[in-house]
Amino acid sequence: MSKTPTIPSSAAQAVHRANAVTGECAFWDERSGFVWWIDIQGQRVLGYAPATGEERAFNTPSMPGMLAGRRKGGMLVGLEDGIHEFDPATGLGAHLVAVEADNPLTRVNDGKPDSTGRLWFGTMDKSGRAQPFGSLYRLDTDLRLTRVRENVAVPNGIAFSPDCRRMYFADSITHTIEAIDYDPATGELGTSRVFVKYPGELLPDGTCVDTDGALWVAVVEGGRIERRLPDGTLDRIVEVPVSRPTMPEIGGPDGETLFLTSQRRVLSRDKLRTETLAGDLLSVRIGQRAPAPHRVAF
Repeated sequence: MSKTPTIPSSAAQAVHRANAVTGECAFWDERSGFVWWIDIQGQRVLGYAPATGEERAFNTPSMPGMLAGRRKGGMLVGLEDGIHEFDPATGLGAHLVAVEADNPLTRVNDGKPDSTGRLWFGTMDKSGRAQPFGSLYRLDTDLRLTRVRENVAVPNGIAFSPDCRRMYFADSITHTIEAIDYDPATGELGTSRVFVKYPGELLPDGTCVDTDGALWVAVVEGGRIERRLPDGTLDRIVEVPVSRPTMPEIGGPDGETLFLTSQRRVLSRDKLRTETLAGDLLSVRIGQRAPAPHRVAF
């Protein structure tokens, strides 16, 4: 059996030494030339410009769980009380939509727009104990919020195939990524099937897709990013110098750089001494491009 092509961890470099508690939700914004990402427990929106090395940091009033670009410019950020406008020029803006405002135990986690401009995101137990009282939501372009799935513990892995006919989703504690038929005209989910199931302690976290329709998966406790073909076949491995990678994103000025966030929150003192880049933004050249990014339409 042939060995899976592997990029060694020595190829990864730290480009933004932000020391995030839980770095997440990297988003390459070609308009501003920044990779935007979040530090959840550190309550920060962070930015890094690969072309210039400029770094940005904004404090948030509660834990951020996701970022998404907007067609009209700027971004949306998901905080503990719902979805807010965010613009690096002016900071946090209007509170657009309340999410589970009557539940002090949850927060927003992970989200991506579809090709029509809707926003999909999850909620989860903000204590980190992975109690299954979160949900998966669809926020339509008229700001109508629909709970699509209940009893979710750790919503992650939201991504769409290049034609937006498939949605990926993972409740991380199930060790499973689902591939779900998707209708971009209506926003309705169809048949779901297992795309990949991870053994042992390995957990799927954030994902992104490339122009070939392959899914790049951050494997928590695996110290790697995997490239999975549309049929789920493991095609490539990118080893990284952190055990808990959280979200890959393809972009950068060359369009072929994989950016990666990671977590240091649950690492032991011994691991923190050896994983000196945990919580920083990493990058690796992969020779692969991403489709044009989807942005929310509101």
